[in-house]
Amino acid sequence: MGTSFVDRVARMSRIQRGDERYGEGSAALQATRFYLDHLLDDAVQRARAASVLPTRRVDLLISLCGFAATPTVLAFELLQPRRLLVLRSKDAAESVNLIGRHLVMSGRLDFETFQHETVDPSDPLDMYAKISKWLGGRDGRDAVIDITGGRKVMSAAAALAAWQLSLRLTYVENRYDPVTRKPLPGEDRLITLDNPTTLFGDQEMQRALETFRSGAYEAARQRYAEICERVAVPGRARLMRSVAELYRTWCDLDLPSLPAAVAGVRDSLPAVQREVSPQLTATLHAQLAFAERLAAGEPTAFVVCFYLLGRHYQQVSRHDFAALLFYRTIEACLTSRLRARYPGFDPDGCDYALIDAPDRLRRRYQDLGRALGSGPTQGPPAKLTLFAAAQLLVAEADDMMTAAGFTDSSGAPDLVRLRRLQDRTRARNKSVLAHGTTAISASDTDELRKEAAELLTAYWARHGDGGDLSGLLAELRFLRVDR
Repeated sequence: MGTSFVDRVARMSRIQRGDERYGEGSAALQATRFYLDHLLDDAVQRARAASVLPTRRVDLLISLCGFAATPTVLAFELLQPRRLLVLRSKDAAESVNLIGRHLVMSGRLDFETFQHETVDPSDPLDMYAKISKWLGGRDGRDAVIDITGGRKVMSAAAALAAWQLSLRLTYVENRYDPVTRKPLPGEDRLITLDNPTTLFGDQEMQRALETFRSGAYEAARQRYAEICERVAVPGRARLMRSVAELYRTWCDLDLPSLPAAVAGVRDSLPAVQREVSPQLTATLHAQLAFAERLAAGEPTAFVVCFYLLGRHYQQVSRHDFAALLFYRTIEACLTSRLRARYPGFDPDGCDYALIDAPDRLRRRYQDLGRALGSGPTQGPPAKLTLFAAAQLLVAEADDMMTAAGFTDSSGAPDLVRLRRLQDRTRARNKSVLAHGTTAISASDTDELRKEAAELLTAYWARHGDGGDLSGLLAELRFLRVDR
């Protein structure tokens, strides 16, 4: 036609009002046919200029059709999909025929690549089932659902399905004639509606949190890292990614990586300062300060860390790991006490000349061994085991051992208490992470925990920073955030 776009729009309006005819059928059908024949190409060109189109190729366009055919055709021309599925209401037969004639008869689509299916507009489950069937279990990244042509409830059901299936969602936005309340041809633009589950990441954040709370910190870190790349406001995901990395390095005692992990949390906190509670912020700062002490190799920090990690693994029912760490807590309390009491003394290569009256120590050690039923003994060994270190400190009447109940106020040994320690550590020594094949029971783990707690309390009173141990352990306990 040689007329201008404005003149053609005016003629289409006359056809819609019934003032002029364009073939057979209702006035609405005639006007739609006129639009497809004489206005579509210009409308597509204008809409393309006004739209931000997807950069990824669309394989399957799923378009809703309630009454009008033009939204589906316009979305098709803008997105240029390889296949088209029209989900139609029962009374949309005329519109589907128009879509088919325009796209198939023109050669834009083959009969095989144009499909249509009737759905119940008010049933989200029916919509979901139909879309899911057409996807056939394939990744939906190359599919788009356009909700422009559906009735309100139909579009809402399709949007729910799109968000559940992680599909892209589009809508052709129009300007309307204030008199006729009809969309104005050439005033269209395609917009992409972000999936709320992707935009805000609520569902992904919840799944990542479940992984985090289970203690699988490396898996949680990877989940949070993926969320950071997708969500519009990634501040909280970045913080949780950093915390997961901190806890991962902490659990692995990956000391070389601890400083970078600490820095990662510190860098992530300012962006979410208003979103997290002051209590959580204070807890994180306390944990970061402790992690720095741990990275520096501070002996007291190590002793506390072993117990803290033992409690963590006990709470997630990893009893073999928990028992190992409680054993290390006991061992660290004993050997660190020896190093602190006798400067230069090395429990892995003992120089007993560093201890006052080594001959007296040897005799007392031998007497204690015989009282425990150990049989003939040559005295303290050159390399101390856990129990040998305990026996040595008891022989020295060390006040830490008195505080932990291994000697009375006069320095006399409590043989029952010593044997209890020996029995509890033997259970650990038979485990698969030590020298045996026996699984550690929950009760065995808790008995070792009690031994570790008693010795740690006595050790902390002599070598801690003067603060409350129970308060410190509560502060250092790994976060169990709610969201």
